[in-house]
Amino acid sequence: GIHAVIELRRSFSRQELERAVEGAIAAFPVLGRSYEPRFWRDRWRKVDGPVSEAVHVVDNPGDLEAETAWWARRPIDSISERPLRIVSLRRSEGSRLILSLTHLAVDGGGAAAVGHVLGAHLYGTKPSLPVDARRNVGSALEALRWHHVPVLVRDVAAALLQPLRTYAAAKRERPFPADASREASWRHMRVGAADIERIKKRCREKGASVNDALLAALARVAANRSSSGPLAVMYTMDLRRYAGSARLTAANTSSILTAIVPRRAIGDLASTAGAVATITSRQRRSLAGPAFLLAPLALAMGAPHAFARRFTRMLTPLIVDLPLRRGLIFTNVGRIDDGLAAFGADIESIRVIGPNIAGVDVPAVVAFGFRGELHLELFGAPGLAIEALDELESELRDALELAPARRIEAVSSPRETRRH
Repeated sequence: GIHAVIELRRSFSRQELERAVEGAIAAFPVLGRSYEPRFWRDRWRKVDGPVSEAVHVVDNPGDLEAETAWWARRPIDSISERPLRIVSLRRSEGSRLILSLTHLAVDGGGAAAVGHVLGAHLYGTKPSLPVDARRNVGSALEALRWHHVPVLVRDVAAALLQPLRTYAAAKRERPFPADASREASWRHMRVGAADIERIKKRCREKGASVNDALLAALARVAANRSSSGPLAVMYTMDLRRYAGSARLTAANTSSILTAIVPRRAIGDLASTAGAVATITSRQRRSLAGPAFLLAPLALAMGAPHAFARRFTRMLTPLIVDLPLRRGLIFTNVGRIDDGLAAFGADIESIRVIGPNIAGVDVPAVVAFGFRGELHLELFGAPGLAIEALDELESELRDALELAPARRIEAVSSPRETRRH
């Protein structure tokens, strides 16, 4: 699950929220369907229950943070429920909206598209971009032509060999603290506009972006947790850049790429970001992103989906566990101001919780920009101690060369919560 938590100066009635959900389902039919695994081909099956099942209004939430954590930890059953849920928690002045989506249905870009359409329906405006209900690989890669095929074949082969390069990266020698907890935890950090401008200025001189700076910061963190060898940092690339035209899609069209940063390139933030920029620009110029999406399709082409699911589970130690024993994983959603434009000045603040993960012994980092500030969410899976987030927050603060805590606002989740 991916959860957006939005503080609003106003509240909406149940009827308004249900109409917005109906509008979102009309725009993106997948939001009205549940996932049905089958032997030959899985499918999205229409849910017959009323839309009201996906809308919850809590008039007296009591402990607002505990109630928020309860909903964020409550999974959506993809097999029987719609992949969309809206929860409205009333406040003395306004409300808190929790928009939850399953990662099976959408990635970060898809969640942003759904939020944009929901906001448009709540405020009676039109989406700023055309809405596209398609979810297939062809529509995601429409801008590619036949002359790209040789490069694509080359990069698919490189994607299949990527685990070997990752295996050669430095293995984490100092693990993050673990405990016996069965609940996820999270921490939110906000980096102010002045700090962001300072980082931009220093990194621009090295030809690096803020995204490169964040990858560089994680590489610096990984270097401090190992003693030798190159550093691996995994990051997501939104493949909507290959769609040919700007449009809103509720799909899962992101790839996970790995930047292997030589240890000799680890220095201060700006110089490390410059080295990272060389790697990421090379990956953007290639077709590494589409190749990551197409490589598993090539391996399982024509196979029954039941076989593909089993095959994927067999590959998990190689494509998930191996890189996570070496590096960190990072997702940058980008600036979300345009996506939330319909809400206007009603928005007081926004946070992201998730995506919910399990069986991972390293915190995940999600970044987004809003109103000139950088927001970082650190997400710890069940089994990771709260101290893991403490350590990563401190290490990120050092790696980003930020001033003491007065420049960063951190918000933690309660570890143990019970709904009243």
